[in-house]
Amino acid sequence: MTNREAGINVVREMMGDQAAAKLSASADSNTFGAPIAAYAVDQVFADIWTRPGLDRRSRSLVSMSVMIAMRQPHEFAIHMGAGLNNGLTLKEIEEVLIQALPYVGYPAIATALVAAAEVIKEHGLDSDENYAGHRGLL
Repeated sequence: MTNREAGINVVREMMGDQAAAKLSASADSNTFGAPIAAYAVDQVFADIWTRPGLDRRSRSLVSMSVMIAMRQPHEFAIHMGAGLNNGLTLKEIEEVLIQALPYVGYPAIATALVAAAEVIKEHGLDSDENYAGHRGLL
């Protein structure tokens, strides 16, 4: 299996078929940004996300934390969805926000909360029964 195939498999498992197809098409195209998409697939998803040192749940926690600190709500939402698919619960994701709060401040958390609310709504997780026990979107 090539790095490209391994990377696309990771994207598919974490983000679904549509995201995998879109990223694969972008990486394989000759359009502007194709080398960046290829790097994401070949190195980030194939090499980094498959390393043995951390499981995917832990990597999702780290990725979400970085996106909170960088105030990147779009990327936070992508990684939150992946985190849910990697087995995180809404309660665990909320704990990431709480843990980050004293380090990044309320404005950064408020930005992430808006993105989180959209992910929760989009995936129909906005009921109390989904709060503590939900695992996975796919």
